[in-house]
Amino acid sequence: MKYYLIAIGTVILLSAGPKTAEAQQTEIGFKSGLNLYSLNFENNAKTGNRAGLQYGFSARIFPEWLQPFSLQSELFYSPQGVKLRNEDALITLDHINVPILFQYLFDNGIRVQAGPQLGFLMNAKAEYGGAIIDIKKRFNKVDFGLSTGLSYLYAPYGVGVDIRYNLGLSKISTDNFYRSTNRGFQISFFYQFRYGE
Repeated sequence: MKYYLIAIGTVILLSAGPKTAEAQQTEIGFKSGLNLYSLNFENNAKTGNRAGLQYGFSARIFPEWLQPFSLQSELFYSPQGVKLRNEDALITLDHINVPILFQYLFDNGIRVQAGPQLGFLMNAKAEYGGAIIDIKKRFNKVDFGLSTGLSYLYAPYGVGVDIRYNLGLSKISTDNFYRSTNRGFQISFFYQFRYGE
């Protein structure tokens, strides 16, 4: 529970922003899009991607003294997992992810971004031969990784698109069979609006 509170608190602090002259430099956003996730197994098992719909919200601050850089935090539901081709099985790992992204802003609306990401495991199941098995106890509750990508914002309407690659840096399980790291692509559409004006 303490991990969830830290994650939620991080986003709330960013979204609240300063109640000063720089309050107009804060944006709140909503996002949704496609996940294509897999696992990188130590035994080089043949795998396929698990596709799913991810969604959540973001908070972005860009005070004048920091420009052309900005800082963005997000909290979103992320369906992850892997297809095991040799076993004809599907492992589903549902997370709540909280990235902290450092962004460089170009005048044409393009943003280059990178930063750490924490993932909090919500559900873990294996589907094989028509049976569904709960395997959450075999996985770590928290996953640490790196998120990098590009986004484009059409400022007049506050809409944009985001393309991202997420690379897990920590082992998600100590179980020999499941010893692996997360990896996946995301494409999202988002809407952001100014807060505090």
